[in-house]
Amino acid sequence: MASPGAARGNDRRISWSTRLLAPLALVVVLIAVVVVVTGSLAIDDGGDDRPQAATTTAGDGQGDGAETPKEYAVESGDTLSAIAEKFGVSVKRLERLNKKQELDPNALVEGQVITIR
Repeated sequence: MASPGAARGNDRRISWSTRLLAPLALVVVLIAVVVVVTGSLAIDDGGDDRPQAATTTAGDGQGDGAETPKEYAVESGDTLSAIAEKFGVSVKRLERLNKKQELDPNALVEGQVITIR
């Protein structure tokens, strides 16, 4: 003869601590995953807080709303994508701005001056 509990199925009780800790553990794991992912996506700029070698070309001073061209001297180890991110512009825009010198993203030369705005 089967026990009365077996006829009703598995009648185990879940404690209040399990009901509380399981979702809490899930939230903690999700937060940890978000922190790890965002930390791995952050780009380290090398910790160099010195001002960048950028110069501003003088405009006509009339305040006509046009952007003043800005130039940047390429430094050792620079990539076009890193320069674009540093100045908040897209790689495509850098390529368009520097059409005359046929900017090659794979062959940047230290000291090469490129227009960034």
